Amino acid sequence: MHDRGAEDRGEREMMAASRTSTSACRKILLGALLGAAAGGLLAGCASMPQGPTYTEEELRAQCERHGGWWRGSLIPGYCEYQSASIQSP
Repeated sequence: MHDRGAEDRGEREMMAASRTSTSACRKILLGALLGAAAGGLLAGCASMPQGPTYTEEELRAQCERHGGWWRGSLIPGYCEYQSASIQSP
């Protein structure tokens, strides 16, 4: 004669183990998907071109404020300063 209680316990233990492994698989899959999404977001933002730090107008204003001559029309973003000259006595 078979012990029906032992079979039920074994069946319940197998179902509990199956639920635990399914839950673990779901957690791992969710973690992998979230990691891939975060990596994709960072990789997408990293490839975007950066804008200029200063516009031509801002560079010109800085140049003129510091006593330089703006040569942006000849060389983009270029400010010319008069260098100190050494004169003989």
